[in-house]
Amino acid sequence: MSIGVPAYNADRFLAPALESLLAQDEGDLEVVVSDNASTDGTEQLCSCAATWPVRPVACATSARASTGAVAATFNAVFALRHPGARYSTWAAGDDTHDDEAGRHLRSWGDQGLPGADPDVSRRFAALSQRTYQCFRIFGLMRVESLASTRGLGFYAESDRDLLTELALRGRLVDVPEELFHRRQHCGRSVRTHPTARDRVGWFNPALVGRPIFPEWRLGQGYVTALRDAPLSRADRLRCLAQMGRWTVVRGPHLIRNLARTGAEVTSGRTTLRPPA
Repeated sequence: MSIGVPAYNADRFLAPALESLLAQDEGDLEVVVSDNASTDGTEQLCSCAATWPVRPVACATSARASTGAVAATFNAVFALRHPGARYSTWAAGDDTHDDEAGRHLRSWGDQGLPGADPDVSRRFAALSQRTYQCFRIFGLMRVESLASTRGLGFYAESDRDLLTELALRGRLVDVPEELFHRRQHCGRSVRTHPTARDRVGWFNPALVGRPIFPEWRLGQGYVTALRDAPLSRADRLRCLAQMGRWTVVRGPHLIRNLARTGAEVTSGRTTLRPPA
């Protein structure tokens, strides 16, 4: 099993995160750490980790350093896995596998998502139409399943599209034990970039100052996932029918995307000209 840890300015929490990963019972385990041109002590910590049972990968010029796209960091660390790995997962450099001081704040459970439903159209409907926390993106995945997807996209909320792609290839099963702990701290990306528009530069700096339609882009990702998924004709049509329901459910957000972008173009905050 390969665990990919994309790390950027993570020296504050990276050591306990790695320790929690290496404390697991799994014997055939590698942890691949990718330091992506951090400006803190992450690179030094990765160098020290060379003495641990971990395979650190220092990337002085990485996808993040060259494009600034955080999604490229996740995709790259998956590509660095051992070629014989059958299972893979991502682990954030600040999570342990409690709040900032280590206190337990709350439990999320499975959030009522029928990820294990044998009906693929019900899985697709739930993952595309409901609002939920994408904790499953840090779940254990079959390498061949993840490799057959488009990976994490260069746009906000692309983890939802990726989870949906995976659900079109098989069931998402939750174990009853609480084994994943998301650390809450002031430096988390969703706090420093609280909305999809705020996260544009984090996911893809090339889109800063350009018209963005996050809800429309998300819907496009669902349709593309359906087009590429290994489904029977009947299952594909049943899932496509759910996109009609998605349009109704997400309609207000689609309209707001258009209205806000129109206002930004009018005010000059967004340009329709192609980038230089």
